[in-house]
Amino acid sequence: MLDRLRPGELLVPPLRIISHSDISTAKSAGCDAVIDIGWTGKETQFRFVIEAKSQSHPQAFELAVKRAKAAAGPELYPMIYLPYLAPPRLEELDSMGVSGVDMCGNGLVSVPGKWHVYHTGQPNRYPDSRTLSNPYRGRSAMVARMLLSRRRWESLSELRAAVVAAGCDLSLSQASKTVQALEEEVQIAKSDDAIILRNPVGLLDDLQREWIWQAAFVRRALRLPAGTDIVAKLSADPKLQWAVTGTSSASRYTTFAQGGPIGIAVSNWPRAAALLSGTLETVPNFATVELWHTDESGYYFANEIDERGMRWASPLQTWLELERGDARQREAAEDIRGRILKGLTP
Repeated sequence: MLDRLRPGELLVPPLRIISHSDISTAKSAGCDAVIDIGWTGKETQFRFVIEAKSQSHPQAFELAVKRAKAAAGPELYPMIYLPYLAPPRLEELDSMGVSGVDMCGNGLVSVPGKWHVYHTGQPNRYPDSRTLSNPYRGRSAMVARMLLSRRRWESLSELRAAVVAAGCDLSLSQASKTVQALEEEVQIAKSDDAIILRNPVGLLDDLQREWIWQAAFVRRALRLPAGTDIVAKLSADPKLQWAVTGTSSASRYTTFAQGGPIGIAVSNWPRAAALLSGTLETVPNFATVELWHTDESGYYFANEIDERGMRWASPLQTWLELERGDARQREAAEDIRGRILKGLTP
């Protein structure tokens, strides 16, 4: 990366690198490089200390900014150099008074009162290689959900055991990879062996953004015989996963009136229908239950079980579903979101 910072190279149009200090000068400044930048066709130039990182994930970004600012001084302006800087990252740099350029042609170069050059729109040619593709989806997302129940976990083993106990059979290796990815995303911090939640609001937002509403999964409305014990019937098969959906669990966590059949997520709807001895109903409002056939872990994770044995969706799952609903459901979702954040234990 540093070899690209050669004199004469166009950094961010119309700015060019005028000179590049030797390694000893950079080390004495506590950074990776020191370069002089000039405006093409003009004599004015300014010196910048460069902190480079070979990856672009949030943890690398945060560390680069911290070190660049520490190395800056009189007539030495801070700049970071990463493989890729997305527009939100450039805006963040602008708010902090730090310049930044990437290897794709994007960048922000700022000298207070003198320069403010902003160039973006170039695609990411250097996507980060990550041990886990997305820590906010699938079974890996259950680690993030569990992290939102406590701010501190004493070890990875303790966190993984809690995830398993809540209903997701996750290996220690996969839990480790998820934690590593979340650390790179600056959602958590690690101190000795402890795992500490840093950004609960951001973690909630990322889970909501990445959660996929399975609009195409099978739904079947059933009319049940009067007095059917839903809990006993569905619990008769230990292989069947089932739980009340979040949309039907809303009134458990906030003031919310909702009519229609109760939604129940099941891992095998034909088996669930057989156990319930229900009759298919073409008019949902006449049905007793609506079975949602889904294998998504979140529906069956951290369920709250009442005295009758009814398995209710967790507050987080309820919030996710309501956030994708109508205006009234989204309003209820805000109440539940506040409950989740307020309920975080030390």
